[in-house]
Amino acid sequence: MYNSYFGFRESPFSVTPDPRFFYTNPVYLDAFAMLRYGIEAKKGFIVITGEVGTGKTTLLRKLLHDLENNIHSVFVFNSCLSFPELLEFTLEDLGLTPKDRNKVTMLQALNDYLIKQLKRGHTVTMLIDEAQNLSDEVLENLRLLSNLETDQEKLIQIVLMGQPELKAKLAQSHLRQLKQRVALQCQLRPLTDNEVRPYIGSRLMAIGYEGKDPFDRHAVKRVTYYSKGIPRVINVLCDNGLLTTCIARQQTVTADMIDRVALDLDLAAEPSKVHNLPALLAPTGTSLQRIPSKRLWFRRIPRTRIGVSSFLMIFFVLVASVIGLGSRHNLTKVVPGNRSEALTNKPRAGLESERYYQRVVIEPGSTIKKIAADTYGPNTILGMDLIKEFNPKIDNLNRVLSGKNLLLVPLSEATLLREQPDGSYHLIVGSFSSGPDAQARARLLAKEGYQFIITTNKVSDDLLLQRVQIVGLKNLKEALQTWNTALTQDWFALFNTPRDRYALSKVGEPY
Repeated sequence: MYNSYFGFRESPFSVTPDPRFFYTNPVYLDAFAMLRYGIEAKKGFIVITGEVGTGKTTLLRKLLHDLENNIHSVFVFNSCLSFPELLEFTLEDLGLTPKDRNKVTMLQALNDYLIKQLKRGHTVTMLIDEAQNLSDEVLENLRLLSNLETDQEKLIQIVLMGQPELKAKLAQSHLRQLKQRVALQCQLRPLTDNEVRPYIGSRLMAIGYEGKDPFDRHAVKRVTYYSKGIPRVINVLCDNGLLTTCIARQQTVTADMIDRVALDLDLAAEPSKVHNLPALLAPTGTSLQRIPSKRLWFRRIPRTRIGVSSFLMIFFVLVASVIGLGSRHNLTKVVPGNRSEALTNKPRAGLESERYYQRVVIEPGSTIKKIAADTYGPNTILGMDLIKEFNPKIDNLNRVLSGKNLLLVPLSEATLLREQPDGSYHLIVGSFSSGPDAQARARLLAKEGYQFIITTNKVSDDLLLQRVQIVGLKNLKEALQTWNTALTQDWFALFNTPRDRYALSKVGEPY
């Protein structure tokens, strides 16, 4: 679909094991050289293992493509066979028709063929893919098959290619005789971080593409992160990234597009980092004075002018609150004009001032879930997401000791609009306890013409949250316009769904 759009002759990221796309890094070249040497030197058993998607089948296809004419090969791609079935498949692949289908007759036919090829100076090799699926009975018979030999050399060379489970299987005591016969062994590893971009470039080069690189450097970093260096996953991410870019009528695959693709593929996402904090606590962030006073459902408070002396007084009160003043049922609210008053938490009553953080002390018997519900009302899920983010020392919201301070932030522009390193902005629209709910909200944003990403955040043993963000807002002006649109369109009306309520019911108690 996207080939003509980008000027490709064919798809560069097909997941089929095409030997043209064989990636020549040191690990793969060593494995290929070892295979060639083991077969040509008639070493007998050769074992190569590697994780799913590391290119084992492509390596075998490359080997088959490059073997000399005097080497006859049998490629066994279905390893879920009995030994008689394996023998029958081998004979048919070699062009032999045994008189009888019983095991003894087929073994005799194979032995006669091997002797004939030996006299001609030829070599016969059996390449078995997905060999970890071979039964112990088949592996033992393959060992006996390797007994077909002369005084100087093996008559058949057997290559076992499989996942790491193959190595563990061969380590079993009852298969130790087979393991002792393995002459050469190699393990394919995932690509390193520095090899991912050259790998992508090699795929583009293999199809003869000479245009502009369709992947920006940030997109490649995200591909590296999500793929963990597995070539097949790299191919899938790049293929879907190009498709997404084509549909969006863009010219370059971006990091945000890869994030969206990774979400669709159920690959773990890295929670977004905070690049913009309120000015009083992070002077490099966007100043709150520049942001209008709109917020979600927090009660508005009067605005007054603040002099220098009042500002200093507010600052010292804020410092006092940060080091632990206030408790579960008695928060300290700081308002313009140096007024402070007790605020009792009630359902749907939240932090009164968008200008300041609040801290509560977790009392015995209290829970993070209840604090979030009392503070954020219908936005409990988003509140728990922010509590986890702004309290980085808490690894698990189920594992919080009573007596500890908990930092709470308002649902305002200051906490939901995030400035990025390139000067653009992200806007957090909400958090959800289920992927379908998050994707439904994301589809709504897409219909409105916005780009989005969904990132995950595990806040407890029982709750994995999906955060939906609008991305690609070019500057603060556009970010604030989008904020106002979100308020007008009620995108923040994130009342807990039945799935949210069920997810919350599973969250445990602090101790």
